[in-house]
Amino acid sequence: MKMNQVCALALSVFVASHGMAAGGNEDKALAEKAAKELANPNTAYASLNLKLQYNGGYENGGNNFTAVFQPTLPFLLDGGDKIIFRPAVSYVDNDFSSNDDSGVSDISFDLAYAPKTQPGTIAAFGMIASLPTGSKNFSADQFAIGPELLVGKVSAERVLGAFPNHLVGVSGSGVDESRINKTSAQLFWVEMLAGGWTVGSAPTLSYDWTNDQAEIPINLSVTKTTVIGGRPWKFGLEANYYIEKDEKTRPDFMIGFNITPVVENKLANFLN
Repeated sequence: MKMNQVCALALSVFVASHGMAAGGNEDKALAEKAAKELANPNTAYASLNLKLQYNGGYENGGNNFTAVFQPTLPFLLDGGDKIIFRPAVSYVDNDFSSNDDSGVSDISFDLAYAPKTQPGTIAAFGMIASLPTGSKNFSADQFAIGPELLVGKVSAERVLGAFPNHLVGVSGSGVDESRINKTSAQLFWVEMLAGGWTVGSAPTLSYDWTNDQAEIPINLSVTKTTVIGGRPWKFGLEANYYIEKDEKTRPDFMIGFNITPVVENKLANFLN
């Protein structure tokens, strides 16, 4: 399927999702509750997030398509605390005059402990890591690990906060030449609207200490949560425009379509 066909299909699904919502008051209430819960990084909902991203405006022309699969698996503890595990893996398809290969990226994940807090407060701390499992030319060839922290506020109207972390390469063949040493911070703001709709912004700012390079995107998103077959589904459109980046390796913009069904965390049920 060509890139423009993928983007057109994603847009069609997002627009159609507005008409998928069941008409019952019970389903509408479930959709609004799920929209608020999924906007919270410390959600108790297990979900499977698929991100389809088109990146364009590279220095030497060309573009790429990236598909990111990132489940969210919360494990509820006695007393209301949670452990949240979020692995992620990407498939990258390049379309450049000098590089049109494709492959799978390194697997990354974060593992966080979210203690029960006062109502309206979000807090968690843990670790972020990257495993050298990617395809040739799509792997950093090193194991990297570092700390992460999450702080924020949540209300009936909005969710806002910050998610800083630092990742350092500690082993692998790529360490001596290009050690991973990056500080990142995702700043998130989500405004809750009626009918399961949200608008917001969640840019990830970063600084690569190895290359002395900052990356600063402007991010906007709109999402719609609806109930299909008794299950909440979240559909979203988002866009990045990079005002600071590595001109040789990063695009000018990204347009993404996200699909997130809420699922049962069978692993948590098994462990219980």
